[in-house]
Amino acid sequence: MSGSERVMVFGAGGFLGGAICRLLEERGIDYRGFTRSTGDPHRRFDLATGHCFALDTQFGLYKPTVIVNAAAATQGDVLELTRGNVVAVQSLLSSMNGHASNARFIQIGSAAEYGGAPRGTSQNEQAELRPGGAYGYTKLAGSELVLRAQRNGADAIVLRSFNITGPGSPPSTLFGRVLRQLGTTDTIELGSLEAWRDYVDVRDVAEAVVAVATAEGHLPPVLNVGSGKATLARDAVHQLVELSGTTTKIVEGEVHAGHAGSPADTVAWQQADTTLIGKHLGWSSKIPLDQSLADTWTARPRE
Repeated sequence: MSGSERVMVFGAGGFLGGAICRLLEERGIDYRGFTRSTGDPHRRFDLATGHCFALDTQFGLYKPTVIVNAAAATQGDVLELTRGNVVAVQSLLSSMNGHASNARFIQIGSAAEYGGAPRGTSQNEQAELRPGGAYGYTKLAGSELVLRAQRNGADAIVLRSFNITGPGSPPSTLFGRVLRQLGTTDTIELGSLEAWRDYVDVRDVAEAVVAVATAEGHLPPVLNVGSGKATLARDAVHQLVELSGTTTKIVEGEVHAGHAGSPADTVAWQQADTTLIGKHLGWSSKIPLDQSLADTWTARPRE
């Protein structure tokens, strides 16, 4: 890239989007954040329902060199997930094509697009795509739109992030859910914690995004972002409970279809192969899960 990037971040009010914006600010990189949240300091725009002319105008005025889509729907029915993970992506690509065709487009994908893998193996960017639920299918559909644009000449990249952890973890995540109940109840009921997941700190993921945003030359169309190490969800949850110093008891439910720690999880194993992003960008995760959990507890919401 040129070294004088102008970055538009969609989903700036979210867990990852906020971390990306903070890192851009820290690095002195010009950026503009957009969020669908009310009361957020960033500009408000809903990619799924906002008028295309309004988005076209923003692109035309700001003239971004990089567009980051960190906006996503992680919960809700199929319609909500489709709007947040597919329609939103298409609206960005359409406006980019007409008003910022030379910009680099960075889509935050998800390991849910891969689904599960044989225990003990690592999933690289060529792994079979077998989503296990509506979230994974809609994230994959959004990524496929981006990859189609890339094949048609756009500078577009999908960063498939594995399970994001760290300070500010929202209630939609396993640790965020546990965090908000610790100290308020004697028992926390969760789904099965038998799943092995590759947990990567939000600050490391933000570093990967900024590395892609500022990298020179051509990059592979898909890059994994993970720690490269699977951890049993049960072990991580109990570690968070230990950090709290409480005697809270964790009660597990049964295994069905969904995310680790929800009452619906059939994906038994995920672990990222991060060889490709290391080769092209020199990126690797720096914050171990122990530190990420400790920082998550320290930064917990307080009354």
